[in-house]
Amino acid sequence: MDKIVDVFVNWQVLLISFAAFAVLGVVRGIGTKKDNDGKVVGGWAQSRPFQMLMPIYPYVLAMGLIFIPGVPLPDLVTKTLAVKILFGIYAGWLSGFSFQVVKSVLEKGFNMKFGADKE
Repeated sequence: MDKIVDVFVNWQVLLISFAAFAVLGVVRGIGTKKDNDGKVVGGWAQSRPFQMLMPIYPYVLAMGLIFIPGVPLPDLVTKTLAVKILFGIYAGWLSGFSFQVVKSVLEKGFNMKFGADKE
């Protein structure tokens, strides 16, 4: 049981989760148009289809990162495809969860607004 815990609580999963979080942030930043006042006025990242699929993007990005050759993975994860997929789903969940935590901290602590809540 300790080997399983070591697989899912290590620096590799944090690296993949952070990478998926960062890629999603960059994609959202590039796809958002702002006016001179800094207000969001559109862009493909603000479109309805992109926003509808937004909850699954961390999972897709983490799964994609796991299948890139050369990405550091624990030895147990590289042995079977099922464990690799489970590892990707967990890293995607951790990435999405960390996005919500960071967003909440920025909104409450620094009085920032994101997405539809932005005035």
